[in-house]
Amino acid sequence: MFFFAFSGYMAVSLLLTVILLLAALAGMKLSFALAKAAFGGLEVYRLKPLVCDAAGFALASSGTALAQYYLASLLVYTGVDRRTLAAAVFFAGVFCGLFFWRGALLSSLGSYGFSGLTVTLSAFIGGYSGLFQKPGENPWPLAVASLFN
Repeated sequence: MFFFAFSGYMAVSLLLTVILLLAALAGMKLSFALAKAAFGGLEVYRLKPLVCDAAGFALASSGTALAQYYLASLLVYTGVDRRTLAAAVFFAGVFCGLFFWRGALLSSLGSYGFSGLTVTLSAFIGGYSGLFQKPGENPWPLAVASLFN
Protein backbone atom coordinates (compact mmCIF):
# COMPACT_ATOMS: atom_id res chain seq x y z
CA MET A 1 0.00 0.00 0.00
CA PHE A 2 2.84 2.38 0.80
CA PHE A 3 4.30 1.97 -2.68
CA PHE A 4 1.10 3.25 -4.27
CA ALA A 5 0.79 6.09 -1.77
CA PHE A 6 4.43 7.07 -2.31
CA SER A 7 4.04 6.94 -6.09
CA GLY A 8 0.95 9.12 -5.90
CA TYR A 9 2.70 11.49 -3.50
CA MET A 10 5.66 11.90 -5.87
CA ALA A 11 3.42 12.35 -8.91
CA VAL A 12 1.24 14.98 -7.24
CA SER A 13 4.33 16.71 -5.81
CA LEU A 14 5.94 17.01 -9.24
CA LEU A 15 2.67 18.12 -10.83
CA LEU A 16 2.27 20.81 -8.19
CA THR A 17 5.89 21.86 -8.78
CA VAL A 18 5.08 22.44 -12.46
CA ILE A 19 1.98 24.43 -11.53
CA LEU A 20 3.96 26.46 -9.00
CA LEU A 21 6.71 27.15 -11.54
CA LEU A 22 4.13 28.49 -13.98
CA ALA A 23 2.47 30.50 -11.19
CA ALA A 24 5.87 31.92 -10.19
CA LEU A 25 6.50 33.02 -13.76
CA ALA A 26 3.06 34.63 -13.93
CA GLY A 27 3.68 36.31 -10.57
CA MET A 28 6.96 37.67 -11.88
CA LYS A 29 5.29 39.18 -14.92
CA LEU A 30 2.54 40.69 -12.78
CA SER A 31 5.01 42.20 -10.30
CA PHE A 32 7.01 43.68 -13.18
CA ALA A 33 3.87 45.21 -14.67
CA LEU A 34 2.89 46.68 -11.29
CA ALA A 35 6.40 48.06 -10.74
CA LYS A 36 6.39 49.54 -14.23
CA ALA A 37 3.10 51.28 -13.50
CA ALA A 38 4.35 52.55 -10.14
CA PHE A 39 7.88 53.67 -11.05
CA GLY A 40 7.67 54.43 -14.75
CA GLY A 41 9.05 52.79 -17.84
CA LEU A 42 12.78 53.42 -17.51
CA GLU A 43 13.22 53.27 -13.73
CA VAL A 44 11.72 49.81 -13.46
CA TYR A 45 14.58 48.22 -15.39
CA ARG A 46 16.92 48.94 -12.48
CA LEU A 47 14.57 47.01 -10.20
CA LYS A 48 13.62 44.27 -12.66
CA PRO A 49 15.79 41.42 -11.31
CA LEU A 50 14.99 42.30 -7.72
CA VAL A 51 11.23 42.67 -8.21
CA CYS A 52 10.66 39.80 -10.59
CA ASP A 53 12.94 37.19 -9.10
CA ALA A 54 11.95 37.92 -5.51
CA ALA A 55 8.26 37.67 -6.38
CA GLY A 56 8.78 34.46 -8.35
CA PHE A 57 10.83 32.67 -5.72
CA ALA A 58 8.60 33.85 -2.87
CA LEU A 59 5.51 32.53 -4.63
CA ALA A 60 7.19 29.23 -5.50
CA SER A 61 8.59 28.70 -2.00
CA SER A 62 5.42 29.52 -0.11
CA GLY A 63 3.29 27.47 -2.49
CA THR A 64 5.62 24.49 -2.21
CA ALA A 65 5.60 24.59 1.59
CA LEU A 66 1.81 24.76 1.67
CA ALA A 67 1.38 21.97 -0.90
CA GLN A 68 3.86 19.66 0.85
CA TYR A 69 2.21 20.32 4.21
CA TYR A 70 -1.16 19.13 2.94
CA LEU A 71 0.30 16.20 0.98
CA ALA A 72 2.40 14.99 3.91
CA SER A 73 -0.56 15.36 6.27
CA LEU A 74 -2.50 13.10 3.92
CA LEU A 75 0.40 10.64 3.71
CA VAL A 76 0.27 10.14 7.49
CA TYR A 77 -2.95 8.15 7.02
CA THR A 78 -1.09 5.33 5.23
CA GLY A 79 -0.16 3.85 8.61
CA VAL A 80 3.55 3.63 7.78
CA ASP A 81 6.09 4.59 10.45
CA ARG A 82 7.28 8.19 10.46
CA ARG A 83 10.90 7.42 9.55
CA THR A 84 9.80 5.91 6.26
CA LEU A 85 7.47 8.83 5.63
CA ALA A 86 10.30 11.26 6.48
CA ALA A 87 12.47 9.55 3.86
CA ALA A 88 9.62 9.88 1.35
CA VAL A 89 9.32 13.61 2.10
CA PHE A 90 13.09 13.96 1.75
CA PHE A 91 13.15 12.35 -1.69
CA ALA A 92 10.10 14.31 -2.83
CA GLY A 93 11.71 17.57 -1.69
CA VAL A 94 14.97 16.83 -3.47
CA PHE A 95 13.28 15.79 -6.70
CA CYS A 96 10.90 18.77 -6.64
CA GLY A 97 13.85 21.11 -6.11
CA LEU A 98 15.81 19.55 -8.96
CA PHE A 99 12.75 19.63 -11.19
CA PHE A 100 12.12 23.29 -10.36
CA TRP A 101 15.78 24.14 -10.95
CA ARG A 102 15.71 22.47 -14.36
CA GLY A 103 12.51 24.28 -15.28
CA ALA A 104 13.93 27.58 -14.05
CA LEU A 105 16.94 27.17 -16.34
CA LEU A 106 14.65 27.24 -19.36
CA SER A 107 12.50 30.16 -18.17
CA SER A 108 12.86 33.82 -17.34
CA LEU A 109 13.78 32.94 -13.76
CA GLY A 110 17.32 32.51 -15.03
CA SER A 111 19.99 29.98 -14.30
CA TYR A 112 20.63 30.74 -10.65
CA GLY A 113 22.68 28.05 -9.01
CA PHE A 114 20.49 27.96 -5.93
CA SER A 115 17.08 28.44 -7.54
CA GLY A 116 15.97 24.92 -6.67
CA LEU A 117 17.29 25.22 -3.13
CA THR A 118 14.44 27.50 -2.06
CA VAL A 119 11.90 24.99 -3.33
CA THR A 120 13.75 22.07 -1.73
CA LEU A 121 13.97 23.74 1.66
CA SER A 122 10.34 24.84 1.59
CA ALA A 123 9.32 21.29 0.63
CA PHE A 124 11.25 20.01 3.66
CA ILE A 125 9.69 22.60 5.96
CA GLY A 126 6.15 21.98 4.74
CA GLY A 127 6.47 18.21 4.51
CA TYR A 128 8.11 17.66 7.88
CA SER A 129 5.70 19.98 9.65
CA GLY A 130 2.86 17.94 8.15
CA LEU A 131 4.44 14.66 9.25
CA PHE A 132 5.37 15.54 12.80
CA GLN A 133 2.26 17.40 13.88
CA LYS A 134 -0.10 16.11 16.53
CA PRO A 135 -2.88 13.87 15.17
CA GLY A 136 -5.52 16.37 16.26
CA GLU A 137 -3.88 19.10 14.16
CA ASN A 138 -4.10 17.18 10.88
CA PRO A 139 -6.07 19.32 8.40
CA TRP A 140 -7.62 16.28 6.71
CA PRO A 141 -10.71 14.73 8.30
CA LEU A 142 -10.60 11.14 9.51
CA ALA A 143 -12.93 10.16 6.66
CA VAL A 144 -9.96 10.58 4.31
CA ALA A 145 -8.15 7.76 6.14
CA SER A 146 -10.56 5.29 4.54
CA LEU A 147 -8.88 5.97 1.18
CA PHE A 148 -5.83 4.07 2.40
CA ASN A 149 -7.67 0.93 3.59
